[in-house]
Amino acid sequence: MRSGSDGAAIARVRVVCAAIRDSMSATRSPGAVDGPPGKHVVLILSSDAVAAALLGALVETLGYFVRFYHPPEDPDAALKRERPTVAMVDCGDPTIMRDELFGRARMRGISVVMFGTADALRKVRELAAEHALDTLIMPASLDALDETLRKAVADFC
Repeated sequence: MRSGSDGAAIARVRVVCAAIRDSMSATRSPGAVDGPPGKHVVLILSSDAVAAALLGALVETLGYFVRFYHPPEDPDAALKRERPTVAMVDCGDPTIMRDELFGRARMRGISVVMFGTADALRKVRELAAEHALDTLIMPASLDALDETLRKAVADFC
């Protein structure tokens, strides 16, 4: 259950992102496509409601359907409920960052993209390199977010 302050912050984020989306479509070049074909579902897994809402709004501006994990729901239950193409996982959230989540996501054919603080992402990169894991990590630049999500969708298909 979200607190009142989280709900108000999420509402403000949605208003700001709607304005961004409107300005993006006004400046879009002729022939630009609205989002990926098939409108893939992206599930945001984070206990930080404000961060999840902001990221979700940005992903939505790229044309994806966005769904959210709802604490204290089990993250695996959210994967089953939403059946996403891509799960964006907050790598700094200990309630979500569990080995079995990644195994279950991969068994279901769900691509996983990690996001979080610079320090948390650095640790994920080190662990991935140490264990020779191919891990998609949200880019530092939001301009590259669409490319990362398209790669995740391509891995899914």
